[in-house]
Amino acid sequence: MINDTSDTSVDIDKELYPALIQCFFIIAVGYVAGQLNLLTRTQSTGLSRYISNFALPAVVFKNLVDLQFERVSWQFITSVLVAKTIVFLLTALLTGIGERPRNFASMGLHAIMASQSNDFALILPIIDAVYSQSHPDYGRYIYLLAPISLVILNPIGLLLIEIQKRLDDQKKHPNISISHRRQLIRKIFSNISRNPIVICTLLGVVFNRIFKEQLPNIMEHILTPVAQSFSATALFYLGLTMAGKLRRLHTHLVVTVFALSMIKLILFPLILRQAVFLFVKSTKGTLNNTIDFSNFGFLYGTAPTAPSVIFYVPESNAALQTIASTGLIFSTLLSIPIMLVSAKMINLRTLDIKLKQTYESMLIKTSYDVSMISLLCTIIVLVGFSLRYRLLRRSPIHKYTFIFVGLQMIYAIWTISIQYVQLPISGTASIVVDTGSILLALTTRSWATSISIALMISFCYSNERAHYFFWLYHLFGWLVPICTTLIIYYQSSIDRSRSESSMDTEKFGTVQTSASVCLLAICIIITSSNLLRIARRTYRLKQNASETQPLINEGSEYTDSQTTLRSLSIDLKPSEYSTQWLRHSVLVGLLNINAFVCISVLLWSLLTRNRDGVYYELQFLDTVLLHGQGIITFLVFALDADLLLPISRKIIKLLNRFGLKIEFSRNHTHCRHSENERPLDFTEKIRSNFIRYSIRTQSASGSVENIETTFNENEFCQWLVTNGHMENESIAHDYCQELVNKRQIICIDRTENENSQEFDNHWYAFSK
Repeated sequence: MINDTSDTSVDIDKELYPALIQCFFIIAVGYVAGQLNLLTRTQSTGLSRYISNFALPAVVFKNLVDLQFERVSWQFITSVLVAKTIVFLLTALLTGIGERPRNFASMGLHAIMASQSNDFALILPIIDAVYSQSHPDYGRYIYLLAPISLVILNPIGLLLIEIQKRLDDQKKHPNISISHRRQLIRKIFSNISRNPIVICTLLGVVFNRIFKEQLPNIMEHILTPVAQSFSATALFYLGLTMAGKLRRLHTHLVVTVFALSMIKLILFPLILRQAVFLFVKSTKGTLNNTIDFSNFGFLYGTAPTAPSVIFYVPESNAALQTIASTGLIFSTLLSIPIMLVSAKMINLRTLDIKLKQTYESMLIKTSYDVSMISLLCTIIVLVGFSLRYRLLRRSPIHKYTFIFVGLQMIYAIWTISIQYVQLPISGTASIVVDTGSILLALTTRSWATSISIALMISFCYSNERAHYFFWLYHLFGWLVPICTTLIIYYQSSIDRSRSESSMDTEKFGTVQTSASVCLLAICIIITSSNLLRIARRTYRLKQNASETQPLINEGSEYTDSQTTLRSLSIDLKPSEYSTQWLRHSVLVGLLNINAFVCISVLLWSLLTRNRDGVYYELQFLDTVLLHGQGIITFLVFALDADLLLPISRKIIKLLNRFGLKIEFSRNHTHCRHSENERPLDFTEKIRSNFIRYSIRTQSASGSVENIETTFNENEFCQWLVTNGHMENESIAHDYCQELVNKRQIICIDRTENENSQEFDNHWYAFSK
C-alpha cells in the first residue's frame, strides 16, 4: 500500500513551523517583559480584562455567527464532552483519595486544570496550520468545544472551591444557615451568566439564525480588528503570567503539577481518541471520517492548560495559586514537543514497505542512541550509590533501587551489544536475542513495582518490616518476568501457524502482546495503589504534626519540653528520610506513566489492525521511554547533592594526586544551612526587628499590642528589601505568601469580592 501523505506532510511543515514559532516567540516576549518588570500588576490586570472581556468574546461571537451548524458533527462534540467529563471526575476523585486531609478546593482546581485547554490562543493556530488544506472547518469546532468547560465542568470545580472556603469559614463561625448555601449556588450561577464568553456563545448561536450564517458588513468591520488583536495579546499575557513563578519550587509541588500535566497531555488525548471511536460513526462504509476526527481529537487533547485557571483560585489561598501558576508553566513547556510530534504524525495513515523499513531502522537507531546515554547515566547513579554504602546497608529502598539501576545498565548494554551482531543469524541465536530483550524489559517493569512495594511497607510501617518481606520483592521482581517470558516462548513455539507480525518490534505476535499487557496491568495497579497509600500516610503525618503544635504552653517549661519531644518523635522519621522517600516515589511514579504509555500501545496493536500516525507516535515514545529508564533515574537522583557529592570528592582527590590543586567547594553546605535556618531567622531576627521598627515609626496613640501584631504588606516588603533580607519586592511578596502558608502570619482583611485583582496591599498579623 502506497503512502500518499508525503506531499501533504511537506505542505503541513510550511504552515506548522511558522505557527509554532510565532506562538512561542510571543510567549517568550511576554515572559521577558514579566521578568524585567516592564508592566506593573495593574497594567497586567488591565491587559487580562481586555482579553477576557473584549477580544476573546469578539472572536467567539464572530466565528459562531458565520458557522454552518448543519455541517457540525454533534457526535464529535459529544465525544469531547464525555472525555472531558471522565478526566474531570477522575482527577477530582484521585485528588480526594490521595490528599489528606481532604480538600475540596484542591479537587476542584486540579479537575479544572486537567480538563480545560488553552483553546483559542495556542491550539487554534496549530489546528488551522495542520488542517488548512484537508479540513479547514475543523478550526470552527474550537468555538463549540470551549463552552463545554466554561458552562458545564468549571462551575462544578468552582462549587468545590467555594465549598472548601465555606468549610474553612465554618470552623471560625459555626453558625452558617441554609441561606448561605443558597447564596453560594446563586453566586456561582450568577458568575456563569455574567461570563462574557458564555454570553457571546449564546448570542452567536442566536444571531447565526437571524443573520443566516452571514455577519453583516458593518459588524464585520467592527469586530474584525478586535478579534485579530486576541491572538497576540493572549499569548503575550500567557508569557507574562509565567514570569517569576518558579522561585518557590518544592518537591510536593513538582510532583503535583507534573502528575496534572501528564493527565492533561497524555491521558486526556488517549481517552478522547477512544471516545471518538465510540461515538463518531463511519460514513459511506469507511472509517476515514472516524479516523480523521480521532486524530483531530488527539491533537486537540495535547493542548496545555488554559491561563484562566489562575483566576478561579481565591487570592487568600496562596498554596493553590502556586499550584495553578506552576502547573500552567509545566503544562505549556511539556506540550511543545508533544504538539509538534502529534501535528507531524497526525496525517500519516499507513506505512508502505520502504517507509516501514525506514521507520523500523529509526526505532532501532533511537533505541541504540538512548541506550548509550542511559548507560552513562546508570553508571553515575551506581557509583554514587556505591560510595554511600552505609545507606545501602541501612535502607532497603536504596538496596533494591541499586539492583533496579543495575538492571537498567544491563538492559542498556544488551541493547547496545545486539546492534553489533552480524546479520543474518541462526534461528537459535535469534531466539536468544529476542527472549533476552523481552526478559530484561519485563524485569525492569516488575522491579519498579517491587520498589513501590518496599517503599510502601517501609514508609507506612517500618524499615524492619520492609527487611522482613525481602522474599516478596525478589519473588515478584525475578520470578514473574521469567515465567512470563517462558510462557511467551513456549506458546509461540507451539503456534507455528500464526500470521507474521506487521512490525518487527512484535517478535512473538499476539502471545507477546497479551502476556505483556497482563504483566503491565498488574504492575500499574500495584504501583498506583502503593503510591496512593504513601500519599495518604504523608498527609496523615503532616496533620498529626500540625495538631501537636498548639499544645505548647509558654507558661510551663515541662509542658513545653514534653510537647517538643512529642513533635520530634512524629517528625523524626520524615525529616531524616522524607527527601529520599520522595525521590523514590517520584521515580516509581514516572516509571508507572512509562508503563501506561506502553500498555496503551500494546492494547492498540492487540485490539485493532488500523494503525495511523498517532499509533506510530506512541510507539516511538514508548521506545524512548523504555530504553531511557536510566536517564529518568539519573534526572530524579541528579538533583540529590548527597548522591553526587561523594563522586565529586573522589574525582577531586584523584585530580589532586596528579598535581592539580583543586579545593572542594562547600557552598552546598552553606545553602543547606541557610534553608534550615530560615524559620529561625524569621523568629529571632525578622519578626523582632520589624516589631521594633513599627514601634519607632507608628503613632504613639496606637496601642503597643496593635503595633506589635498588625502591619501592612507593602510596608513589610519594603522593610525586608531595605534591610537586606530580600533582593527585591517581588521576592519579598513571595516570602510573605510563604509565611502565610506556614501560618506564621495571618491575613486579617479578607474582602467579600474574591475576583478583585488588587491583592498586594493586605493587612497581616503575627500569629501568637
